[in-house]
Amino acid sequence: MTTGTPASSPSPHESANDPSGTSGRARRRPPAELIVVVVLTYLAGFVAIGVGILFILLRYVVDNGLLGGEFGVTLIGAIVILGGLFIIAMASALTRGKHYARVLTTIAMAVEFALAVVSLVIDATSYWLEAAMMVIAVLVVLVLWLGRSGRYFAHISAMDAAARRTGM
Repeated sequence: MTTGTPASSPSPHESANDPSGTSGRARRRPPAELIVVVVLTYLAGFVAIGVGILFILLRYVVDNGLLGGEFGVTLIGAIVILGGLFIIAMASALTRGKHYARVLTTIAMAVEFALAVVSLVIDATSYWLEAAMMVIAVLVVLVLWLGRSGRYFAHISAMDAAARRTGM
């Protein structure tokens, strides 16, 4: 009689004997700080999509010549929506421990940091918001590359490399 678990998966008793939680080929759970970063990344993606939609709706405002007219406003809104979808895709890949997502999210945070600096130079009235954006960008990068999250990504990369070598 079967218990409903596939024969290739580790039994529940194996994980009890392995305190590190890395029995066999089982993937480890992401650390809590990575989960916080992923949740914030999802939130940022959904906010970007909402802002993009609102930006597209600006095409119906009478004075949109400053932004390139109706076509320019729609194009900018579409780019912001696509950026939000990209951010959501990266958050999903971060949860699975994909190295490319960590690299691309780091690049996105560097761009965010640079845009915050430029915005701070252009208009210093919103310095608290820009300073907060810069701090968040730095914290996200630190969480992705250091501590338990760094070890999590290294573990997943090693497991993926071993699976490629063995063909599993």
